[in-house]
Amino acid sequence: MRSLWFGIVVVLLLCVAQISAAKINIPTNLSAQDRRSALEILGMGSSMKILGDTFPLGGYSGVEFGLTNEVISTAEISRLGAKSPQQGEISYSVLTFGKGLYNNLDLFLQFTPFGQSEEISNFGAMVRYGFFQGEYLPVHLSLNLHGTSTNFQNLIVANTQGLDLVSGFNVDDVTLYFGAGYLKTQGTFMGGAGGVTSTGETLNESLNDTHYLVGLNLKFNKWFLALEINRYTQPAYSAKVGYRF
Repeated sequence: MRSLWFGIVVVLLLCVAQISAAKINIPTNLSAQDRRSALEILGMGSSMKILGDTFPLGGYSGVEFGLTNEVISTAEISRLGAKSPQQGEISYSVLTFGKGLYNNLDLFLQFTPFGQSEEISNFGAMVRYGFFQGEYLPVHLSLNLHGTSTNFQNLIVANTQGLDLVSGFNVDDVTLYFGAGYLKTQGTFMGGAGGVTSTGETLNESLNDTHYLVGLNLKFNKWFLALEINRYTQPAYSAKVGYRF
C-alpha cells in the first residue's frame, strides 16, 4: 500500500513538473526599492534547498538523484514598478545529483532540465558537512554551503550564496529537519528596450538576510519524498522525489 501511494505521488509530481515554469509577469519601470523587493522574492526564493535526508552520504559511497518542483510566492511582484497582472506564484523544476565525497562531506548539484520552458533557468551547487551525530539520540547536525544562479526571462539574473546550520532527527523511515542560515543575493536588472529598470540602464542590486527552513523526508526503501518550506520575505515551497543508494 505504501508503494502504491508513493507511486501516485511520483506521478502527480511529474505531472506538475511538466507544466512548471509558469510565466512570470515581471513589471517594468522598477525603481531601486522595487528592484530590491523583487530580488528579495526571486533571488532568495530560488536559492538551493536541502530537500532530503540530512544524514550524510559521505563515508558510505552514497549517491542521490532527484526531481524537484519549486514554488515561489510572487503576489507582491505585481505591485512593483509599472505593475503587472496579478499572480500568486511561479513554479519550475530542477534535476539534482548528490555524491558522498569523503567521510561526512557531500556534494550536490542541480540544474533546470533541457526542454523546460525558457522562462526560468537555474543552476546550483551545495557542499554539506555533517559535523555531529548523537551517540544515544537520532540527532545530527550539518553545515550547508551553497550557491545558485537563476535567470528570469533574461530580465533579472540572481546569484545567491548561503550558509545554513541544519539539525535532523531520524525515526525509522522519517527525517524531520530544521535550519537557519544567512543568504546574500546579487541581482542584475536589464535595461534598454524591453528592460525593466526605471532608468533604462542595466543595474545591479545586492541584499543579505537570514532565513529559516523546515522539512520532512519520507523513505520508501531506496526512494524518498521530501517536502520543505523556506521562510524569506515571501515563503518558498519545494517538493522532491528521489532515489538514494
